[in-house]
Amino acid sequence: MTVLGHQPPGPDEATGPPVPPPASALDVLRPRLRVPGGRFAIGPGWRRLVLDCHRRIAAEFPAYELLAVKQKYGRLSFQAFPRPWRPGERSWTPEEHARLHELLDVTTARSESLCERCSAPARLRRTRRLWLTLCDACEAVVEESGDLDEAPGTPGPAAGQP
Repeated sequence: MTVLGHQPPGPDEATGPPVPPPASALDVLRPRLRVPGGRFAIGPGWRRLVLDCHRRIAAEFPAYELLAVKQKYGRLSFQAFPRPWRPGERSWTPEEHARLHELLDVTTARSESLCERCSAPARLRRTRRLWLTLCDACEAVVEESGDLDEAPGTPGPAAGQP
């Protein structure tokens, strides 16, 4: 399905889900972080989704400020402002704020059906302390802690990706 001219990442019936980009691919977002050195608290399966969200937002809001990229209740939470916030100033219009949230809502909705670990079709799992959006294969191998960081030899489609 194409939303706002965007073809979301997804599995190809012949090859399976796309291999997630390496964690270093998210470095392009670092200059936009309000707090330098912030961590992107998402699994590898959502990296491509985050990069796509970044490109769409930057196209409309070239100076956008990034507050956080994380998983919250099994959904992607990409928190941003249309431009850097300045105390005591009106930094953006209500229309800009609404448009930014339209773009973010598309990304959040897509994350609800995309495995956070491997990018395969998935659903929300409430089987751990952390709610996660996982495919059946990843649901079977992700530990109780919900840790999605891969290590060499980790079972699953994203094994060995940095």
